[in-house]
Amino acid sequence: MLKWIIILVASITSFPAASDDCYDMAGRDYKIDPDLLRAIAWNESGFRQNAVGQSPDNSIDVGLMQINSQHFRNLSSIGVTEYHLMHDACMNIYTGAYILAQSFHRLGVTWQAVGAYNAGFKKTPEQHLRRENYARRIHATYVALKESKKNNNKGK
Repeated sequence: MLKWIIILVASITSFPAASDDCYDMAGRDYKIDPDLLRAIAWNESGFRQNAVGQSPDNSIDVGLMQINSQHFRNLSSIGVTEYHLMHDACMNIYTGAYILAQSFHRLGVTWQAVGAYNAGFKKTPEQHLRRENYARRIHATYVALKESKKNNNKGK
């Protein structure tokens, strides 16, 4: 775990300022702690904008926040394309914040809602477990990030 915390802190402190501002702006606009968005991006893509993953249902996930292809049709109706999600870090972060905000709206501001960001809302035991496991990973990263910031601020 310590290895991952060190990698997380190093990645966050070396991440480009422009993208960092996007976490802050998206967090402000969607009323979500920007560090929660950072924790999700770290777990989803390791902060790699060009990341592409495949989900268990054979859909694809793209960019920093690993936006799932199930959202592409709806997003295209508001002008957000797969190309934007792959090549515009801010658009990807804002889209992830939008999806998380929808989850919060549906389930409340809970770790269950954070789990639904990744595992969806299906009410099966398997999906419930996936939501719990995902939320646990995000929570651990989020806490580590908050602790590292607190410790960095002590030295100033």
